[in-house]
Amino acid sequence: MNLDDPQEVGARFAAMILGGTLSEEPPPPDSPLGRVQAFVAEHGEDALRPEHIQAAREGRPLLP
Repeated sequence: MNLDDPQEVGARFAAMILGGTLSEEPPPPDSPLGRVQAFVAEHGEDALRPEHIQAAREGRPLLP
């Protein structure tokens, strides 16, 4: 952790307060974020819609 970077310190503090953690590792491919990143890699950012985020959260397929 870089204590000279106020943004990083703030983000880590917020994560602690909310009970989360920050990681430099990529998300697991079967996680909602991993599935969204795979969708964007295949179809591009312009294809991503709010419905895709909701589908990823619910575990449904992400259709183009």
